[in-house]
Amino acid sequence: MKKILPIIYTIIFIIIDQIVKLICLQKLKPVGSIKVIQDFFYLTYVENTGAAFGVLQGARWIFVMIAFIAVVVCIVYYNRLPINKFLGLARLSLIFIVSGAIGNMIDRLFRGYVVDMFHFIFWGKDFAVFNVADILVCVGTFLLAIVIILSEEPKKDKKEKED
Repeated sequence: MKKILPIIYTIIFIIIDQIVKLICLQKLKPVGSIKVIQDFFYLTYVENTGAAFGVLQGARWIFVMIAFIAVVVCIVYYNRLPINKFLGLARLSLIFIVSGAIGNMIDRLFRGYVVDMFHFIFWGKDFAVFNVADILVCVGTFLLAIVIILSEEPKKDKKEKED
């Protein structure tokens, strides 16, 4: 069951991402944008052929390969995580990253672009339009960084253990 549970969680997150994107294709694409909170939050339909902030437009296969490599690395790393008090958080972070990478990879493979919809405006400036998969990758990466930072033993303790 311990081997199957991460797969189940990953599938659930991918399904959530794809359902939100399908709803956007059906309901949001025809209208383009819906104001949720004036001058702050909108649901805006965007077909993104690039990466975050629209960089590298049209580099579809590069992003598919990067996502595939990231998924493989995360799966390998997941199975080699050191057992410590952050093991659960580290595993969750990798599940988030894999789920988000696969969610956007599905879009790139089958649509040729990623469907984005969450659009924020901060202090009058547009922020990137993003999706559920992007949130999963960002939160997963942030959590993994925290785990790595907090898991580091102080150098003094390492030196004492070596002696």
